[in-house]
Amino acid sequence: MTPNPHPSWRWLVCGVLLLATCLNYMDRQAFSETATELKRVYNLDDQRYGWIEEGFSLGFAAGALVFGFLADRLGPRRLYPVVLVGWSIAGIVTPLAADPNFTAHLQSPGDAEGAGPFRWFLICRTVLGFFESGHWPCALITARQVLAVKDRTFGNAILQSGASLGAILTPLYVLYLRRWTGGGWGLPFWTIGAGGLLWVPLWLALVPRGSLSNAPPPPTEGAAWPGYFTVFRRFIVLAIVVSCLGVSWQFIRAWLPKYLKEFQHYEPEVSARAVMLYYIAADVGCLLAGYLVKKLTTGGLGVHASRILIYVGWAGLTAIAAVIPFLGGDPWVLVPAFMLVGAGILGLHPVYYALAQELPARRMGTLSGMLSATTWAVVAMVQGAIGTHIKNTGDYSFGFYLAGLAPLIGLAALLLLWKPAREANAGPRTQ
Repeated sequence: MTPNPHPSWRWLVCGVLLLATCLNYMDRQAFSETATELKRVYNLDDQRYGWIEEGFSLGFAAGALVFGFLADRLGPRRLYPVVLVGWSIAGIVTPLAADPNFTAHLQSPGDAEGAGPFRWFLICRTVLGFFESGHWPCALITARQVLAVKDRTFGNAILQSGASLGAILTPLYVLYLRRWTGGGWGLPFWTIGAGGLLWVPLWLALVPRGSLSNAPPPPTEGAAWPGYFTVFRRFIVLAIVVSCLGVSWQFIRAWLPKYLKEFQHYEPEVSARAVMLYYIAADVGCLLAGYLVKKLTTGGLGVHASRILIYVGWAGLTAIAAVIPFLGGDPWVLVPAFMLVGAGILGLHPVYYALAQELPARRMGTLSGMLSATTWAVVAMVQGAIGTHIKNTGDYSFGFYLAGLAPLIGLAALLLLWKPAREANAGPRTQ
């Protein structure tokens, strides 16, 4: 029996997970929101920017394996504070790149201009990615432990919506700091990092010892755990699905501000508003996807059928990204198109998380970490290649084609290879 079985506590926990995701993305987006300024000040061209995104992705992949393994053994209550402190400190120390006395130790006399700051950015972002990866196994295990099967997609949508909330707040926060404080580019990094440190006591107060230690039920009530072959097949399907989602979401996350400012020549404030609207739509799409799965399930449609139906619709919205290169630069056309794309991409994530929570519970951290590592290894290769491509050609089209069409590959894998278990609306043993 958990110490906090009350339903309201379960949704409060989801709210704290949302806040962790928000901080995760604010730390992540601080770099893309200041990238144009950093390009000018430190010669951080598109190729270097792509390498830094590649470093972040590889750090995330390595961290996913480490923290996925640890999450199964330590549990999210003890591990979560470690990853929050780790990624927050990585953000706090990033502005040391502005100190020439410090970055002089990272470059040699024959290096190209800005080599020292570039290497420090690369180190900090790689460490940031390493620790940020720990958020996801902790969040998925927590949501699985506290929510019934029929509620998990909506609960996952709540925690995932923190990504768009963080991405909405970051450009506004950066604009506010520039306009009202006159602070340099480093101010968003260390202040957001400091905010992450404040999350830790909130988590420890809300989630007392033993509150997440109850043994979870099978994925469907009265059903046995799937056999090893079924688990392996599902793992392969999930790896395809999440890799496709990662490529789509991370390309636009990393490159959208630069695309609007440097390719479409939007003014910084116009770009910030466009990015904000993109993430607002993503947030709405994410929550709506989770809510509709819950609504369809309550109405009698099977859990898996509800998830697939929403996946099909939201993958269709995401596919609009493939036509972005043909829409021109008119913000009245381009921004609504991006909003539909954002709603589609982020709305696919809670469906994936709910499917991942059908993996064996005792190894869910390890298996979800392996899935995340696979995704970020793929994302790392894509981001590095896209950075080089954009530097050489100035063309973002290939990235948008990939972002729009990749989730359809995941859909095909789901339809062809995923065999759902016998369905019932199972809940935690405490209910």
